[in-house]
Amino acid sequence: MRTRDAIVEYCHDVIGCSYDYTPSGGVEWESYNCSFLSTCAYASAGLEIPHWQGHQNGNGSQSDWVRWHDHWTDDPDELLPGDLVFFGEDPYNTGHVGVSLGGWRMIDSVPNGGVQIRELYGSFVGGGWPMEVTPEEIERDRQKIIAGKLRQPMNVIVTMPEDGVAFWLCNDTIHDLTDPRDIDLLDRLWMAGHGGERMPRESMSGDDYKALLQSIRGGIPKSLEAYNNAEDAQAR
Repeated sequence: MRTRDAIVEYCHDVIGCSYDYTPSGGVEWESYNCSFLSTCAYASAGLEIPHWQGHQNGNGSQSDWVRWHDHWTDDPDELLPGDLVFFGEDPYNTGHVGVSLGGWRMIDSVPNGGVQIRELYGSFVGGGWPMEVTPEEIERDRQKIIAGKLRQPMNVIVTMPEDGVAFWLCNDTIHDLTDPRDIDLLDRLWMAGHGGERMPRESMSGDDYKALLQSIRGGIPKSLEAYNNAEDAQAR
């Protein structure tokens, strides 16, 4: 899943959770203050931002991060989904943060309503992306890495933890590992010629898998046995 989509999806998933008044800022999946929501949403995409949006700490506030990385805008029409949006007296004195849905809409957590979708309101002072590298750059670099890998034949067992599946990627062909014994067999064969080491493993997300399918030339047999039968038939 793309970075911005992951952030926004997290916020959608917790709509209806109550506002949290405690010093900790919330209990995930149950209650949130404004900055605990933005922090958890970014963490769901693998990004760490400061918890307290309006208070200085060792890393600076969330609004500081946006300004430091020169992604600040006070024009709502320039905001993209997943950007942070801030409210207060001015950009240097903010007291509330939400997660932009793009344009004039956001998801935030407020005392009189908890987590909800709302329009930007009068004390909006600006917002933007708080990290040095934008999601667009992250995705572009990731696709380059994937494309670079796929140009070369690979011998690797690929796992997709989120779906609980695995497959063998070999010479531009995918072989579905539906039986755990298939993995054991591959390991033994690999170990015989590689000093006792197991076949290399890589983890892959669903989005990476889709990109892989678009790049692989061959079909996807249902199992190693089906692949071997197909190979035997071709040989005969």
